[in-house]
Amino acid sequence: MEKRQWKDVLHIVSGKSQSAVANPDGKYPIYGSGGQIGYADEYLCDAGTTIIGRKGTINRPILVNEPFWNIDTAFGIVANEELDKKYLYYFCVHFNFMPLDKSTGRPSLAKSDLLKIEMPVPSLNEQQRIVFRIEELFSSLDNAVETLQKTKEQLAVYRQAVLKEAFEGKYTPDVSMIEITMGEIADGKDGLRRGPFGSAIKKAFFVETGYKVYEQGNAINDDCKRGHYYISEEKYNELSGFQLRPGDFIVSCSGTIGKIAQLPVDAEAGVINQALMRIRLKPEMIDPYYFMLQFRSEGFQRKIISRGSGMGNLAGIKEFKMATMFVPENREKQEYIVAEIESRMSVCDSIQKTVNFALLQAEAMRQSILKEAFEGRL
Repeated sequence: MEKRQWKDVLHIVSGKSQSAVANPDGKYPIYGSGGQIGYADEYLCDAGTTIIGRKGTINRPILVNEPFWNIDTAFGIVANEELDKKYLYYFCVHFNFMPLDKSTGRPSLAKSDLLKIEMPVPSLNEQQRIVFRIEELFSSLDNAVETLQKTKEQLAVYRQAVLKEAFEGKYTPDVSMIEITMGEIADGKDGLRRGPFGSAIKKAFFVETGYKVYEQGNAINDDCKRGHYYISEEKYNELSGFQLRPGDFIVSCSGTIGKIAQLPVDAEAGVINQALMRIRLKPEMIDPYYFMLQFRSEGFQRKIISRGSGMGNLAGIKEFKMATMFVPENREKQEYIVAEIESRMSVCDSIQKTVNFALLQAEAMRQSILKEAFEGRL
């Protein structure tokens, strides 16, 4: 297929500030490099234009099937009469724009560099045939991905069913379960502790290296490694009541409440911020893994959410202490229930890994299809 430079087969519409045309009730969408951000009374680009980020998100093309206004961070890539609009869009999805980024900070592209891009330009009929074949293959992939996603949803339902039955005693009918409050299994008066409020932790106190400030994202994503805010040793000592140690649990308690993570043995020394609660257990009363599994169960999550209105302030801890768990009377029986759960979850975990790998393969297959298409082998 003959290759042509972009300057010969398309033109680029530079974005403009939307301040003069923005209107929540406007007829035309406003787009930036990352997607739609509002509505306008006027438009700059016709339907069928592909958006490429000028700054920010530069490697995620968007095909817009209606007239739109593009702001300064987004280029409108407009095909001329020699190019099929979808053919151009799929080429943009295939093309790696990152090597054209010459910035030292936020990724950015120059119009002059874009116009030098070369692309294969067969006849319009051939372009339309290639587009039809791409979409045919993508449709099959989409169906496969939909099935995989449904499988993931079914696995999540199965996991919750396992936890529900386990904590209702169905796997261990000979084990008596007692109902116990969170306050009873917390280790001392600071076993449940909400993060500091007010000006105790703010950006002015952050330093380049020091003691880590654990944030809500650590609990929500079950990832205690992430994060990059630190405080000095002096501030760390000042916040001694909010310090964390390996084995402690952190719980999100603002906005998205009830998500939990446990600090690993190699966790960085640090403190909780205002959006977290620290839970430190009495080890002789409850197995930590048993505790976390029940905490994540649907039934217990409902108890947490029902107390959500009080979790936005210190009074929320008092309500939280009253949330109850069903616990066998000794650690040995708790560990037995954990083993029963894990024996059922192991098959689930294996299927989950297979599904995740298949989803990654599906995404790689999309890129392979586009590569074949624009190398003339589709």
